[in-house]
Amino acid sequence: MKQFDEMGEADDSMTLISASQAAKMLGVSRATFKQLSDLYEFPRIKVGRAIKFPKQGLLDKVDYVATNYQEFLPLDDLL
Repeated sequence: MKQFDEMGEADDSMTLISASQAAKMLGVSRATFKQLSDLYEFPRIKVGRAIKFPKQGLLDKVDYVATNYQEFLPLDDLL
């Protein structure tokens, strides 16, 4: 789903993608994406029965997790 501005240009901040598309974009399997999505609480939207991910929100969350990865590590992993 794309939002268009006044000039008819597509706005990627409103693009919704499937889990398969998101997994491909991140370079991981769909199963791995599902685990990461649950672990890091990726933003998601339910559209009917389908779960969609806002592309920009997903990229922002991945960037945040990558930048602040230490806050997401369990204490046992640090010892």
